[in-house]
Amino acid sequence: MEIIFGKNAVLSFLQANQVLEIYVENHFKDASFLAKLKEYKVKVYEKNKSFLDDLTQNARHQGVVAKIKDFVYAPYQETIEKIKKMNNPTLLMLDGIEDPHNLGAIIRTVEAFHVEGIIIKKHHQAPINATVAKVSTGAIANVKIMQVTNLTQTLIDLKEKGFWIVVAEAYQGVDYQTMDYQMPLVLVVGSEGFGISRLVKEQADFNVFIPMQGKVNSLNVSVATAILLAHIQTHKGQ
Repeated sequence: MEIIFGKNAVLSFLQANQVLEIYVENHFKDASFLAKLKEYKVKVYEKNKSFLDDLTQNARHQGVVAKIKDFVYAPYQETIEKIKKMNNPTLLMLDGIEDPHNLGAIIRTVEAFHVEGIIIKKHHQAPINATVAKVSTGAIANVKIMQVTNLTQTLIDLKEKGFWIVVAEAYQGVDYQTMDYQMPLVLVVGSEGFGISRLVKEQADFNVFIPMQGKVNSLNVSVATAILLAHIQTHKGQ
C-alpha cells in the first residue's frame, strides 16, 4: 500500500485526485482541515495514534495519513512533445539522487520555480515514496516526473528536439551567474557521492558551477539545485 502523510501532502494529493482513503487520528482537532477533507468524495476513517504510527513507521504524520494510488510517471515522449512547444522551457535531469529527502526537496523546488518537469532514471535512483511526498510537502502531485532507462540517450533525444544541456559541476565550467539561459534547456545535477556519470557529462553544451567563499567545498545537492533553478527561472522571466 502506498501512503503519504502530513496535512500539506494529503491536501495536494487530494487536489490531484490521487487519494483512495484517509485516516485521521482519534479526536483530531484541526476543524478547518477536516472541513477541507469534506470537499472531496474520499472516505475518512478515525484511527488511534498507534495505528498511524505503525503505518508511517513512527514518522511525524500530524495525525493524518492517506492511502494513495500507485504513482504514475508522466509518459516521456508525450510530455516532451508538449513541453518543447513552450517558450524557453526548463527541464531538470537527476543523475543518481538516492536520498529520498534530497529528492523530495528538489521536487518542492521544481514546483516552486515552475520548472516544466523532472527526468530520472529507473535504477540507482530514489523511488517515489511516502518520504519523498512528505518532504516535497505535496508538490509532487503538481510536478511532471518522467522515468527513463538511459539518461545519455535521453539527452541525445532532447538535443535533437532543440534543448541545450547545462551540466552542474563542482568546480569546472563557468560561474552560473554569467550564463545566458534564454533557451530551452535541461539542467543536469548529480549525487553528492558520485556526481554525474562520464557519458552524461559528454552530452553537455555548457558546464556551470556555483562559486563558494567559505571553507566548505560543496553544497547539498538539493540546495545547489535550488540556487541554480532560482537563478535560471528568474533570468528567463526578465
